[in-house]
Amino acid sequence: MVQPAELDLRGFPVWERPDLVRKALDRLPSGASLTLITENEPRALSSRITQDRPDRFVVETRRIGSRMWQLRLTQRPHEATERNSSAQHLARSPAFTALDVGVREELSAAAVWQTGRRGQTLVAENSDWPFIGMVTDGIVARANGGGRERERILYEIFPYELFGVAEYFDRGLKMARIAVFSKTARVLKVPWDVVSRVAARYPELTNALGIVMAQRIRLLADALNVQGSLPILGRIARVLLPYAMPERGLVPASASLSTITQSQIAAAGGTVKEVAARAIAELEARKGLRREHGHIRYLDREVLLELIQDVS
Repeated sequence: MVQPAELDLRGFPVWERPDLVRKALDRLPSGASLTLITENEPRALSSRITQDRPDRFVVETRRIGSRMWQLRLTQRPHEATERNSSAQHLARSPAFTALDVGVREELSAAAVWQTGRRGQTLVAENSDWPFIGMVTDGIVARANGGGRERERILYEIFPYELFGVAEYFDRGLKMARIAVFSKTARVLKVPWDVVSRVAARYPELTNALGIVMAQRIRLLADALNVQGSLPILGRIARVLLPYAMPERGLVPASASLSTITQSQIAAAGGTVKEVAARAIAELEARKGLRREHGHIRYLDREVLLELIQDVS
């Protein structure tokens, strides 16, 4: 049995971490996984690592405590055995990747595609939506409010992450609106009844979905705490952090940031556009970001992290 490897990155500078991870991956036996420990949200790190190793790993991110995250990179089999696109996408989700190929194809045979553009509601609040959704392209967000109320974005949902899992377990109506956060997004919807049939035969799927739901609870609790207590500068810095690459100094931000508007950044920070604009200007003055033609193009991850800690 191949033993998993672990690498604690917390004692290393942010800009040294990608090379350390690459070297650890090069030493990884076939079929093994590498678990990284970090003190901050590691999505940008995983993006940088997998850029030059596309489709080779299943990526799972977990927040396991205050200022402690796990990032697990598990090698995928070299052979592409899935016969259709939706099954291939399911294979990249941590919740579904351990299932046999035939089981994923059973799920994909019942799955339905849905696409949307920025701001479009994919799932209405309090609606009967009997699916588990998985983002395959773009970013969607869990949003509350809107209309006459100020909209708040509690967290974003990135490619190969799931939504609608809590409602799957209690068969209730949707607790929040799911809206497109990036310029466009595409999601795969798997019906509850099909998931239930598979889970009855493969209990590990229920366990995997339970982990997803637990992570959502942690994200929601953190978002409510941050939006209720952290000063605006720290809140906007936290919104930008997942898009800040792990290199030294001001470097190009993740390409997905260019599709996100200032109003959306404000909503994710729990404020209004005018207040967010002042915070963005202050972050630029502190060399945490740089704009071109009004859009944020460069971010300094180290500065953002320092600001979050300073204003916490």
